[in-house]
Amino acid sequence: MQLTQHTDFGLRLLVVLARDGGSISLPTFSAQQGLSYHHVAKVAQALVSAGFAVSRRGRSGGIALARPAAQITVGEVVRTLEKGMRLADCATCALRTDCALSGVLAEALEAFLAVLDRYTLAAVSREGVPAFAPWAMLPQPISCAISEAS
Repeated sequence: MQLTQHTDFGLRLLVVLARDGGSISLPTFSAQQGLSYHHVAKVAQALVSAGFAVSRRGRSGGIALARPAAQITVGEVVRTLEKGMRLADCATCALRTDCALSGVLAEALEAFLAVLDRYTLAAVSREGVPAFAPWAMLPQPISCAISEAS
């Protein structure tokens, strides 16, 4: 499964906001990441509309998290930014009335999202964890953290 560029940029922006704990200007973020400002502005608008971020005007303005990073799951963000997420276009397939594959793909998508739901933005924005780190290096899923705290 591959996420759209829109979702990728949105997750990157949220990770940076979670790490900094403050706000960042969109031109600064765009330059740091080597991304198109116009695309980043569109992503930021979607994050604000969805309630993940707030926009602040003025010289010291920018974009900031609307709620604590520990209260935002990666799955929630992906579901919001990936409109009409599906693994295959079964609606236009000639086999749609005689094929069990669509059910298998729907189950796989739910499993994918269930994993993303286990991790908060705070957990995945930890610094010092390299990209594609082995599973053991990743932060504990929130379900494990909740059961340990009980």
